[in-house]
Amino acid sequence: MMGHQKPVQYCRFLFYAAAAVCLGQMLSFASAASPVSEAERQKKEAEERYEAVNREAEELEKKKGDAAAQAGQLDLELTDLLTDMDLLETDMSDMTRQIEKEDVEYQKAEEKRKRQYEILKKRFQYIYEEGDVTYLDILLKAKTIGDVINGNEYFQQLYEYDRKLITEYEKTKNDALGRKEVLEERQSELQSLKQEYGVREKTLRTMITKKRAEESDFDRRLRAAKAEAGSQAEIIRKRTEEIRLLQKEEERKREEERRSEELRRNAEAAQNSGPGMIKSTGGSEFGRNVADYALQFIGNPYVWGGTSLTSGADCSGFVQSVYRHFGVSIPRTSAEQAGFGREIAYEKMEPGDLVCYPGHVAMYIGGGRIVHARSAKAGIRVDDNPAYRTIVSIRRPW
Repeated sequence: MMGHQKPVQYCRFLFYAAAAVCLGQMLSFASAASPVSEAERQKKEAEERYEAVNREAEELEKKKGDAAAQAGQLDLELTDLLTDMDLLETDMSDMTRQIEKEDVEYQKAEEKRKRQYEILKKRFQYIYEEGDVTYLDILLKAKTIGDVINGNEYFQQLYEYDRKLITEYEKTKNDALGRKEVLEERQSELQSLKQEYGVREKTLRTMITKKRAEESDFDRRLRAAKAEAGSQAEIIRKRTEEIRLLQKEEERKREEERRSEELRRNAEAAQNSGPGMIKSTGGSEFGRNVADYALQFIGNPYVWGGTSLTSGADCSGFVQSVYRHFGVSIPRTSAEQAGFGREIAYEKMEPGDLVCYPGHVAMYIGGGRIVHARSAKAGIRVDDNPAYRTIVSIRRPW
């Protein structure tokens, strides 16, 4: 019995020994695998941190790009605004000199009118005091020139003398009235320029106050924008002068081969008889349709801030409402319109194109003429000189 138990015990010993070996190997394997798992975990965490840092860097880069873009846009806005204000100041200064000149001419014409009026008064006073009432009666009661001339030779001589006095007086009076009209138009237009300048100046002050609070280097950028604006304004002024020289040459050619008598009569009739008489010339059919539609409103009033083609519009409201009629949406202000659509060279201008000035806009109608809501005094009218002020840009909105 005892002999039989020994092999059993020996087997148990072998089993436990084998189990111990296996357990040791398993523990050894587990301790060997643990650093690998830790490394994997650390690698994963590092990758997550790397991705997070990358995302943060991308966001910072995007914000930096956005800030740079905003700064660039601000520089452009500042430069454009300052350029417009520079040109407005130039145009206001030019307009003031024109007003002073027109005022001198008007005062001269008015003094001449007064002198001639006094001569007429003395003439009729002399007739009355000398008892030459018969001639005065004939002159005042005559229905035709023949009634006076047929009196006798003496009355004929008196008539010719007095007719000359009256004709000269009427001519002088009309000249004085015409100069007064031009003077008042210039003053009204200067007032419109001052209003537009005030709007631009307020916008600039608001922008400077806001951006100075946001950006530490704003003053440096403002100085740079002012310098750039001065350069841009000078370029625009030179370009306008070139346009005026070109315009003079075109005018000379037009004088040599003058347009037909019918066009000239239509132009005169448009000024004297209101809308409907003048038509646009040249260019595309669409542009002519736009210009002809705008011409229907000649004689209607100018109203600052208005957009009504009948009851009143300002310059930008006028062209905006005209284009709205044809389904073309353009910006509201003259400053925005100066950057809208395609830039067109002066010599390629067609009916419907917008001629943009600092603080003002007109529509070209062909033949060297524009239609625009000019001022409170002038209203909506046609003028012959597209370069009568500094041209900032010529745009085609369609």
